[in-house]
Amino acid sequence: MSFPAPKAFPPLANNTKGPNLSGAEFNSGPDKRVNFDYVYPSNKEMDYYVSKGFGIMRMPFDISRAYPAAYSPLNINEIIYMRLTVDHALSKGLYVILDPHNFGSIYDNRTGERRQIGIDPEGTKLFADFWGRMGAMYKNYPNVFFGLMNEPNQQTAEQWYTGAVPAIKAIREAGANQTILIPGTGWSGAHTWNSTGNAAVWTGFKDDPKNNFAFEMHQYLDIDSSGTHNTCIANASQTLEVATNWLVKNNFKGFLGEFGWSNDTNCMNEGSAFMDHLSANSNVWIGWTWWCGGPWYPSSYMFDLDPLNYTAPIVDRPQMAILLAHL
Repeated sequence: MSFPAPKAFPPLANNTKGPNLSGAEFNSGPDKRVNFDYVYPSNKEMDYYVSKGFGIMRMPFDISRAYPAAYSPLNINEIIYMRLTVDHALSKGLYVILDPHNFGSIYDNRTGERRQIGIDPEGTKLFADFWGRMGAMYKNYPNVFFGLMNEPNQQTAEQWYTGAVPAIKAIREAGANQTILIPGTGWSGAHTWNSTGNAAVWTGFKDDPKNNFAFEMHQYLDIDSSGTHNTCIANASQTLEVATNWLVKNNFKGFLGEFGWSNDTNCMNEGSAFMDHLSANSNVWIGWTWWCGGPWYPSSYMFDLDPLNYTAPIVDRPQMAILLAHL
């Protein structure tokens, strides 16, 4: 099954920069209730980011709800919720990254376990089957990016490569030609792209015949790059240099799928320099998505990019000005 080609929608944005809009990945599990245990981004929220000039959003979701039964059709109820979001985004000219936010694992309903993709051969097969079905479902949607997986971390780089490549091929075999975002292991860290082995295993990779892909990396500016501290290291922009140099050397493209900093004065200065690095290397960094916005995040969350309210006068977050300066 696939959705028909959308018609009469406006042109898509000319930038692939925006937020993560979190919520549909909350409370992972196939037995959860939408708008009670988890929630998709609201139209109001998407409209706000479009009004600011952003052109893309990354939409985390839970793979066990979209694909609850092994080697079986996708859960059409879940796919419809997802499609309503994608449809509204397209009506606004907004790209959407479909992001299974499951850290390198996939649910197997036959055993109730989460199989590690690339480590467990059955997990690798399930992952390819899932993405083949998703590729077929969304192949006609021009605003969809396929984000393979959020932050694999239990696998070696070689194991993750073994798990990811069949999924990439399944998307293409389903007839979907849109951009695929390929993460690395080690939480997809840009600063450890070499040391985790990601650089070595993906060097020379080709996505024939389209070669329409980018490597998705994540990078936070705090002491351990975890995004859990409200202070930032000095010269934080240097954390991107290893990855940038590798992308340039290999004629690859990168996409920064997660990053963020608090409104601490030092962090705001470091964040501005961090964005300067991305802009100066836009020949290889094709876009980025800030972590995060989302209707269920508390307003006190240090990285929350949603405005304090949606009624005039709208109050933007302090970090917003820096992001807008780099669109």
